[in-house]
Amino acid sequence: MRYYETLYIVNPNLENEVLATTMGEIGTELEKTQSKLINHRIWGKKRLAYPIDNQKYGSFILLQFEGGEQDQMNEFHTWMKLNNAVLRHMTVSLDEQPEVYVEEVKEAPVEEAVKEGTSEEDNEVETEEKAVVESVPEETSPETVEEESTDEPKAIEQVASEESENNEEPTDESSEEETEEKEAE
Repeated sequence: MRYYETLYIVNPNLENEVLATTMGEIGTELEKTQSKLINHRIWGKKRLAYPIDNQKYGSFILLQFEGGEQDQMNEFHTWMKLNNAVLRHMTVSLDEQPEVYVEEVKEAPVEEAVKEGTSEEDNEVETEEKAVVESVPEETSPETVEEESTDEPKAIEQVASEESENNEEPTDESSEEETEEKEAE
């Protein structure tokens, strides 16, 4: 038996329901040729090499099937050309039988991991917040507040003076003049 693959492009602005209806119509038209449908899936939206019917993008759909009657296949291709939903289509012959495409679902494990991770993190954050809230009232007293406020300006002054000492470097006027003369040349 011969195996074929048809790649056709439809308008990318079609809604999912309309796209599914179009795919169904094409599938039923192919069944009229007594062909056995193997895969019929949306390949994705891609940019076209050149605009077709003022469209820069197109939804590519892949159709793989086992060949039927050749006379009816010619009618199928004529029907595809006349179908307004299909921008372009191309059918090629395959050397081997294509594998049945099974779409992998990766959403469920990711959602479970996210749910588990957030619940543990939320519990840790809540316990840390409780510990901070419990410890704050015990440590604050009028005496410690006054001591902290008098110590802070001294610490800031010390840091500022250390920075200014580090920034001040002895400069040699003669070396600056020499560099200016070299730059001028």
